[in-house]
Amino acid sequence: MLPRRRGRRPRPTPARPGRLAGQDDCADNARLFKTAAVLPTMKTPIFRALLAALALLAALPTRADEGLWTFDAPPLTRLDAKHAFQTSPVWLERLQLAAVDFRGASAAFVSPRGLVLTNHHVGSSCIQKLSSAERDLMKHGFLADGAEAELRCPDTELKVLHSISDISANILAAGAAAKTDEDANRRRKEAIAESEKRCEAQTRLRCSVVTLYNGAMYHLYRYHAWTDVRLVFAPEMEVAFFGGDPDNFVFPRFDLDIALFRIYEQGRPVSPRSYLKLARRGVKEDELVFAAGHPHSTDRLFTVAELDTQREVDYPLHLASAKRQQRLLHGFGHQSPEATRRAAHVLFGTENWLKAMLGEFKTLRDPVFQQAKRSEEAKFRELATAKGNSDDPWAVLAAASAKHRAKAKEFWAVAYGYRTLLQAAGDIVEIAHESALPEGERLSAYRSAELPKLKRRLEADYPIYKDLEITRQADYWQEARDLLGDAHPFVKTVLAGKTPREAASERISTSRIDRAEERRRLLAGGLAAIEASQDPLIALARAIYPLRRTLAKYQEVEIETPSKKASQALGRLRFDVFGRELPPDATSSLRLSYGVVKGYESEGTLVPWKTNFGGLFARHDAFDGKPPFALPANWLGARGKLKPDTPFNFASTIDIIGGNSGSPVVNREGEWVGVIFDGNLEGLGNRFGYTETAARSLAVDSRAILEALEVVYGAKALAAEIRGE
Repeated sequence: MLPRRRGRRPRPTPARPGRLAGQDDCADNARLFKTAAVLPTMKTPIFRALLAALALLAALPTRADEGLWTFDAPPLTRLDAKHAFQTSPVWLERLQLAAVDFRGASAAFVSPRGLVLTNHHVGSSCIQKLSSAERDLMKHGFLADGAEAELRCPDTELKVLHSISDISANILAAGAAAKTDEDANRRRKEAIAESEKRCEAQTRLRCSVVTLYNGAMYHLYRYHAWTDVRLVFAPEMEVAFFGGDPDNFVFPRFDLDIALFRIYEQGRPVSPRSYLKLARRGVKEDELVFAAGHPHSTDRLFTVAELDTQREVDYPLHLASAKRQQRLLHGFGHQSPEATRRAAHVLFGTENWLKAMLGEFKTLRDPVFQQAKRSEEAKFRELATAKGNSDDPWAVLAAASAKHRAKAKEFWAVAYGYRTLLQAAGDIVEIAHESALPEGERLSAYRSAELPKLKRRLEADYPIYKDLEITRQADYWQEARDLLGDAHPFVKTVLAGKTPREAASERISTSRIDRAEERRRLLAGGLAAIEASQDPLIALARAIYPLRRTLAKYQEVEIETPSKKASQALGRLRFDVFGRELPPDATSSLRLSYGVVKGYESEGTLVPWKTNFGGLFARHDAFDGKPPFALPANWLGARGKLKPDTPFNFASTIDIIGGNSGSPVVNREGEWVGVIFDGNLEGLGNRFGYTETAARSLAVDSRAILEALEVVYGAKALAAEIRGE
């Protein structure tokens, strides 16, 4: 499954949203370079800069259909030249208004009655929270028997992008008036927050400023948002994640990784402005297809120094952490079937994160990739010199990376723990303190535009298991102790002379933060309620907060602020030369990507473009029906009724990254033919660069979805709704 982000720990390298990604294809490179060659006698500085730019473009690796494109600047020329496809504003608007942001991942409306299709693993947080020991929806699946049986998710907000405005002039002007880099950063933050507040007051929409091209552009995105989201259908985990971790990021694949939800407004199913119609004809090999999704982030324009830091410091640190968490959760689950159920969702996320990082780390360690990045950077330096730039943003980023290296263990370990009770307590404490500050002085996670989503998660009522919480928190603190040593102030604060297990058990067992009503009371009471609270986790969060804030401010002032200025200089340089002919890096905002349905070569053999139901049962049989290759009983019972040649999963060259999970795949007519759920192992390096040689996005075929609903689950009414009948 495509990896989800791991909470709000500091990013492995200085956070610089909106770096540029993608280059023109080989034919365009050759054409442009040929144009430059016919004017050998021109010697002006402008022409020398143009020659350098064209040489850079020609020298960059061919990336064919690479690109995570914003909907206001789609690659019209490329699509026409390579695929003879002419899109229209109407086609784009229909797809934009049907695409759904599902808690940071992707989904789409597929009926006029608010029905939303996404992945099982995207919706699993809701499914897990609706489950219990008596009603395990992850294990047994769920199908609502009518609207009244649909189950409301406790903390889910879905959004659809309404419109985009360019507010670059306002944000850039705010920073230009500053006398120091730190003041410029503060002024930009204030201008962004003010733009978001004003937008929400005027439109009553959810508004968010998106940074593009390393800060060369700032766009205001306006969203329709809904919080009444109800589960309609989810298959069993055994078939949604058939093959388990061994088959994760692998193709051929056989997963029914789907879930269906319905959005309600004022007690009735919402009528979306647009929804995707089911394609009457299924997808075929070499067909042009598109995806609309919300890719989290890419680092395709990291400098060599930043990539070196990732390879030598961050990835080894994070991989070690993921492996210890994996061992811990397996050990916890072995205690009993109920312990297995409680740990399953966290374990799934941890193993998915681990496997994704291993693939990314392999790319970082690849000598060919390293040499390509060094060559690309050298060409870009030539371009900067040709344009007369005297600054050296690469040196600034190298210095910032050196400071990050020195603090990397602290950035990682001085934390509450990913999605723990202590993190909930810490969020409550930090919301109260940060909300009292001016927007420009707050930590970025606590901008006014971010608070409603954070508070909604904290106020939601869902099962929390203290035995699992104690086990996980104790291990986080043991990891901090191993990394920082007993003398570090954070370790002293959290352990207070006890072992990690003793400290975690003592605080968590008597805390009331696991109760939604207590979290709501503290949020409503603000600083006064928090200062008066004697809850052991709140008391600990109060003590940790100054340590975390000091570290966060160091990161912001010493690393992020100079990094942003340097990366903005690089972004402006690229933008001045190429404009919007190249797409910006992923920023969790809605993007359009495209490619063709296609197999590939792997380890000396050919991998077909699709799998089918027959292959699913053959794989079950080959492993004698043993987990994780065991199909549920209802699937085995339907074996003789399902068509063995029905396409199940398919591969394409669509450019994706984490966050694209749940993206609808549509054909030229804008009809949906599948839903993306994963990428293959060869595509895990997409974070740093794209190649279509073997990197593939993986999708569940619409034909398999409809046949499974009708034949296996007897959900004929639901299938008819999707068909538009």
